[in-house]
Amino acid sequence: MLKLILFFQIVLLTLFLGAGYFLYSELQTLSAEVDNALAVIADIQSLLPKLEVAVDTVISLETAFQSLAGLSDILTLLLDPLQGNS
Repeated sequence: MLKLILFFQIVLLTLFLGAGYFLYSELQTLSAEVDNALAVIADIQSLLPKLEVAVDTVISLETAFQSLAGLSDILTLLLDPLQGNS
């Protein structure tokens, strides 16, 4: 009977050691993935100012193109005054 209890204790201890090793390896993998995510976040943070400048440039170009469309309408009216009557 004592041999059976000793056997179950060894099996239980082996299971706990196996579960502990599995948990340790999963935590190592998770740690590596978190490090990669932090590196990506740092890269994005370094690119954000450049992206903001690009967005501001696009917004200013959009305003310029809107004013060009208005000028185009005015020039069309001035160069072809009969178009409004057709």
